[in-house]
Amino acid sequence: MRIVTVFAVFVIIFCRAPAVQAQENLAYSFSLCPQFGLFYGHVEERVYPTSDTKAHLLSQLLWDMKPVSYYGLLMDFSPLRPLVRSGLFSGLSVKFGIPGPSGSMEDRDWMSKESTGLTNFSVHDNIAKEIFLLDFSAGFSFPFSSFLLFKTFVNISYMNFRFYGENGSATYARYLGSGNYASIDDDPVKYSFNGLGKVISYSQEWFYTAPGFSLGLGYKEYFLAEISFIISPLVFCSGLDEHKITKTQFRDKMTGGVILEPGFRFSVAAAKWLNISCDISWRYISGTRGGSYYRPIGIGDYQSEGEAGAGLSILNTALLLKIKL
Repeated sequence: MRIVTVFAVFVIIFCRAPAVQAQENLAYSFSLCPQFGLFYGHVEERVYPTSDTKAHLLSQLLWDMKPVSYYGLLMDFSPLRPLVRSGLFSGLSVKFGIPGPSGSMEDRDWMSKESTGLTNFSVHDNIAKEIFLLDFSAGFSFPFSSFLLFKTFVNISYMNFRFYGENGSATYARYLGSGNYASIDDDPVKYSFNGLGKVISYSQEWFYTAPGFSLGLGYKEYFLAEISFIISPLVFCSGLDEHKITKTQFRDKMTGGVILEPGFRFSVAAAKWLNISCDISWRYISGTRGGSYYRPIGIGDYQSEGEAGAGLSILNTALLLKIKL
């Protein structure tokens, strides 16, 4: 069976030669790009105070991706020779995170009415349950010269992150009454969650639309180095937070803020039908805010519970194999 497989691969490679030669006379090419990479960073959940607490936040929860491996596919439609001819282009990318341990989940609270000091802190083992990213981009590219390429485009993105925290420990400042707390370093109450399994879970769904541009430097079809940047306030986020021990559930609906994403890609031709690319990008979202709603897990209707926020910071490194069809 292995011999048959190897033979089939060689047949495909050699039979491609006439097809690739004929394609050189066409204006556009369609490519499939398997991609493999790592996410490194975190997603953020925020709760803003509704009472007269002193700190600007009531709670902050950070869910690590340190790191999370992923695999995916990019489908690309673009000019066959972008440094020679201008034209439209588009791309559809899907990425699937590989579930597993991904660092720590940290939960901080500031509940004092007399100071901005930290009152509660807990840390748990973070498990990435599901990570999915879908990106669609379309735009126009045109060369300034035989080696300089400019692109302008619009990117539409959907992201889904699901985590849960298990085991871990907590440190609670002593409550002094009337909304006041001792310092968290002054004989705090400590608690262990080890052996309790899943303690908390959180999911985020993001949708945003953003314009962007890129500038590339290349030589014929041999290599191309590109820097890119997108920015937009058109951000929407939904969050679901479930505390297993207290059996409480919070659903957040948030908008606004800003998405920033600088990136770099270097591509080199390994054959007429194959390019190898290395991608590095940083996706950052901050300032997204909206209403938060509470209920016991799975029981009754949600009740308003003030204002929540969300954010993320993810460094993405990837290897792509661009196969021209």
